Amino acid sequence: MKNPLLKPLFLVASLLTLWPTGAAAQYPGWQHSGSMFMRILSLLIVLMLSVPVHAQHNWQKPKPLMAKADVEKIIGPLTSKEPSKDLHVLWVWGYDPNHAPGAHDYERVRDLMTGLLAKVPRVKIETAYEFPTKEQFAKADLMVMYLHLPQLKDEQYADFEAYIQRGGGVVALHETAIMRPASDGKKLARCLGMSWDEGRSQWGAIFEDITIRNDHAIFAGFGKTLTLVDEFYWDLIRKEEGVDVLGTVRTGPPGDSPGPVPASNLSKVASPVFWTMESGKGRVFGTSMGHNTFSYYDPELRIILFRAMAWAVREKQDPFMPLVFDGITNDKDMVGTTDEMRNWKGKLRKPPE
Repeated sequence: MKNPLLKPLFLVASLLTLWPTGAAAQYPGWQHSGSMFMRILSLLIVLMLSVPVHAQHNWQKPKPLMAKADVEKIIGPLTSKEPSKDLHVLWVWGYDPNHAPGAHDYERVRDLMTGLLAKVPRVKIETAYEFPTKEQFAKADLMVMYLHLPQLKDEQYADFEAYIQRGGGVVALHETAIMRPASDGKKLARCLGMSWDEGRSQWGAIFEDITIRNDHAIFAGFGKTLTLVDEFYWDLIRKEEGVDVLGTVRTGPPGDSPGPVPASNLSKVASPVFWTMESGKGRVFGTSMGHNTFSYYDPELRIILFRAMAWAVREKQDPFMPLVFDGITNDKDMVGTTDEMRNWKGKLRKPPE
């Protein structure tokens, strides 16, 4: 969600550019219209650059820490220490100019997750800014995407679909599912299973536990519901074939939220949060959640994401499961974080040089 204050400021600035500099002859109050115009326009530009970026759902906090034994119970027994084959993992990332630190931190999450994945034997990591090249598609076994995609050309959609058809795996997180206009959203849905439908789709906080399909390998060991503190999208475009919904939740008020809402304010029908798609020889896992940076330090979400990566490349979860605990287990064997990770310094706000 972009800063809501920017649009009116840009509108006023645009209108000022239409003000005729010769108007001073007709309007005595504008005797120095040229210089006055420049002063006002400069002030508006400063305001547009200094308006603080927007933060959503500031009431959301990380979940309480979990006992390591409880996390291990969800994971279950492990026997394999490495994948059955070498894996080339491509992490696709971008930058975010609109959200306050603590959300959509694409570079920070890239560094966190690729650093973890690099510890898995036989896994090689590569990163791609905004979208893979043909050469990167050719080498990748698994592509993990966390970014707001640029506008894609038909050739890029074709490369994406061909990668999946030949057996490539994909894990797509949160804003990766957004593409505008709706006609392009339909093209993206062919690659991800679901995508944003401009003019119809909504975004908002998750206000209740997510109902999950624990008969699927990605959610094995969990109960029938799962608590995750985050945001998601609903009323998405859905590909007609090959999509399997694994988790749903009822929707609340769309947009930014000042706090929790009662169950009576939630929708009667639940919407997808997690899904998979199989197309050709390829597998895709998608979720519209992943807004909060602290979510990537939640051991239960880590189980889901690392299992999804293993599932997408038809591997056992085993070699990836030690990553669930890495860096978030304290000396009392409690797992997770209490850090909200808001307003940290150094967030990337423009394209890298």
